[in-house]
Amino acid sequence: MKPIDDIDIRLLRLFLVIADSGGFSAAQYQLNMHQSSISKKMSDLETRLGMTLCQRGRAGFSLTSDGLKVYEISKELFHHIHEFQDQINDIRSVSSGSINLGLTDNLATNKNCHIQNAISSFCRTYSKVNINTKIYDTSLIEKNLLQNNIDIGVTSPEFFKSGLKYFYLFDEQQFLYCSSSHPVLSLKNKATVDDILSHPVVDRGLAHNVTPLSNASDDLYKSKTTSMEATAHMILSGYFIGYLPEHYARIWVERGEMVKLNTVDGLEYKPNFYLTINDKCDLSCAAKALVTAIIDAHGVNNVSELEKLIES
Repeated sequence: MKPIDDIDIRLLRLFLVIADSGGFSAAQYQLNMHQSSISKKMSDLETRLGMTLCQRGRAGFSLTSDGLKVYEISKELFHHIHEFQDQINDIRSVSSGSINLGLTDNLATNKNCHIQNAISSFCRTYSKVNINTKIYDTSLIEKNLLQNNIDIGVTSPEFFKSGLKYFYLFDEQQFLYCSSSHPVLSLKNKATVDDILSHPVVDRGLAHNVTPLSNASDDLYKSKTTSMEATAHMILSGYFIGYLPEHYARIWVERGEMVKLNTVDGLEYKPNFYLTINDKCDLSCAAKALVTAIIDAHGVNNVSELEKLIES
């Protein structure tokens, strides 16, 4: 094989995406390529390496023995490339580089969330640093943090996961909502758990119970989602009752399209949001600077552990 060059690097990146996705078809979305183009590039890589990396056909996709070895050393190669980039950024005093930031959806209207202020402060000082932002649900942010695909996350976890560190930032108030035409509004008194459970409910589609209603019944929901946007659509359909952040639901309440239910005490809840990082915290100088900006913007106290980590 000839000395490795840019083409090989690009093809190896493609190979890792295919392997992680479990096949050519599954990798199309992430690569934004047609399956035929992916297949051609994989053939090019196998020709350049002089070995077969994967089996594909009716029996499905699988890596060969050589492919497994190339997969592992490719992951190690890109880890070292990432480390090299971080060290170069350090040498440049954080004047350039990139940060991968993961956020949960629909935080911009929460008055307690000051992520935008943190980004503004950071960018005024480090104008050449790229901030690549992804919107995921909490579980996917946590997964990407553990896999080192994201540097910093803002999450609202069901429970703290091993391998991650969480630092409280803010909270948000969540209430039950329905459409303005929903029959539950005919109740004269405060809606009880039984009143709500007599109607279809859209709830958080997570692995564990989160909301007060999800803890009230294990055989309840007609719909589940991790997206606030999807929850709003389900509620506005006039069929479902569901939880939304008060700040997010306000626009439909003001339009008269959605109503906050008058419920008995205990049916509302207030989830917390956390700055979340990998426990190993091998952050670049740029990422550490953004962490500092986020902490400062939210006026977080009792973060001595984080301060030591940033200074290291």
